[in-house]
Amino acid sequence: MTDPESGPPNADGFRQEFARLIARPEEDLDLGRAALLVAGEEYPNLDIAEHLRRLDALAQAVRQQAPQELPPAELAHLTARYLFQELGFQGNAADYYNPDNSYFNRVLDTHTGIPITLSLLFLEVTRRLGLHCRGVAMPGHFLVGLDNAEIYFDPFNRGAALTAADCRRLAEGLFGHRMTWSDAYLAPCTKYEFLFRLLNNLKVVYERSGPPEKTAAVIQRMIMVNPQATPLHKDLAETQYHLQQYRAALRSLETYLRESPHAPDAPQVKNWAQSIRITLNRLN
Repeated sequence: MTDPESGPPNADGFRQEFARLIARPEEDLDLGRAALLVAGEEYPNLDIAEHLRRLDALAQAVRQQAPQELPPAELAHLTARYLFQELGFQGNAADYYNPDNSYFNRVLDTHTGIPITLSLLFLEVTRRLGLHCRGVAMPGHFLVGLDNAEIYFDPFNRGAALTAADCRRLAEGLFGHRMTWSDAYLAPCTKYEFLFRLLNNLKVVYERSGPPEKTAAVIQRMIMVNPQATPLHKDLAETQYHLQQYRAALRSLETYLRESPHAPDAPQVKNWAQSIRITLNRLN
C-alpha cells in the first residue's frame, strides 16, 4: 500500500499533487516537498516521505552538535559546516548541466548539485532548526541569506559565508562590465520565484540536450507556478510543434495571443498559428 505522505505513484499523480501544493498560500507551501514533486515526474517511484525524513535527520544531527541557545548566526554557520564540510555536499562543477543536479532527491543521494538545489538543502535543514533563512536569487548564482543579519551562504562553494560586499564581488566576477550591481539583487525571493527558477534551470538543461517531451513538461509546470509568464506559451508551442503535437501547439499559440495581443511578435505568431490550422486541415 502506498504511503499517503510519499506522493503519488506516477508522473500524472505527481503533477496533480504539485498543482495542489502551489495553489496554497506561500506560508503553507512546503518548498522541499514541492521540489520532490518536481523530481517525481522523472523518478516516478520516488518516496517523498523517506526523503523528507532524511532532511529531518540532517537537522537532528546539527541539533545534537549545537549547544543550547546558540545564536542564529552561529547555528547557521554550524549547519553550513556540517552539510558542506563534514558531509561533503558540493557543487557539481564538472557536470553542471546534468539534469540530476536539479532533482532534489538526486542531490540528497549524490551530495552534489547546482547553487539552487544546494541552497534548498540548506534552507530546508535550517527551517527545521527554527532559523529564518531565505533564498537569494542573484543574477547567475543562488545564495541563502539569514534574516536580520548581513550574512549570506554560498552552498555551491562549500557553504562559504559572505558579506554583502562579497556577494557583489561574486556577481561582478561572473558578469564583469555586463552588469550594474544593485543591492536589490540580495532581496529575498518568494517560494514561487524559487520554484520557477528551479524549473527554468531544468528547461535550459533539456533545451540543450534533453528530449523535447521533458522540455514541454518543465514548461507546463513553469506556467503553473507563474501563469503571468506569457512568453512561455510560445516556448511550449515550439516544443509541441517539434513533437508534431499540432493541436496542442495551436492552443498554446492562441493562449499567447489572447494574453499578449499587443506583443511585438503578435503578427508573426498569428501567421504561424494560421499555418498550423492549414496543416491540420490537410491532415483531416
